[in-house]
Amino acid sequence: DSHNCQRIVKNGMVKNEGNVEVGGFGPYPISYRSLVPKKTECQNLLVPVCLSASHIAFGSIRMEPVFMVLAQVSGLAASMAIDNEIAVQDVDAALISRKMEEDPLLDGTIPEIIVDDLDSAATEISGQWERRTIFGSPYNATLLINDNPLTEDSKIRFIPTVQKTGRYKVFYYCPRIRSRDRPAEVDVSVSVAGQLEQAKINYQDHLGKWAEIGEYLFEAGAAHYVEVASGNAAGPVVADAVLFFPVF
Repeated sequence: DSHNCQRIVKNGMVKNEGNVEVGGFGPYPISYRSLVPKKTECQNLLVPVCLSASHIAFGSIRMEPVFMVLAQVSGLAASMAIDNEIAVQDVDAALISRKMEEDPLLDGTIPEIIVDDLDSAATEISGQWERRTIFGSPYNATLLINDNPLTEDSKIRFIPTVQKTGRYKVFYYCPRIRSRDRPAEVDVSVSVAGQLEQAKINYQDHLGKWAEIGEYLFEAGAAHYVEVASGNAAGPVVADAVLFFPVF
């Protein structure tokens, strides 16, 4: 199938460049320089759809959410180029990236905060957890699981960096994994400025979805966290990602 595979001739031999149906990796970055032609050829052109990529790479790039982000980046880059009277090739890609992170809707609103199990700077992990890579199910490709919860009290804390005081809805991601690894319920603790609040999530009702833990007032710069522990669990415990959504 030429749609899924790309074959090239190298040193007189047919080689398979790859197959888009083979998974096993998480999200990957797309370089800004792939969106612009050489400056010597054209200084005022951005190509978010016809970007520079191999056939097999374009097979995963050509998805609508990716095109939406590439178009937003291109619009932002065009605006910066006009404001500074420079070619699009001279726009600082780092400034674009920072703007997209700090103001993704480009309207000044506070962005949501996502803490993933791979974010070592925003997580504290203790005890025996197994990190598993499961394509297409966890948030950002990996999750942590403790399938022997009664052996010891293993914990993971998801620690957000809150830059603006306000009310945040907190969500816990429940990956769609094989049934024997799914917990029936998940007990979580939410630390709000030193006060610990308990919550319980029905995991089975939220497979592949974000389950709401609750709404809390978080102060900027204060120590807050969401903790998942295995101490009182009757089965496997899964920890993947926590979302902090500003509602103010």
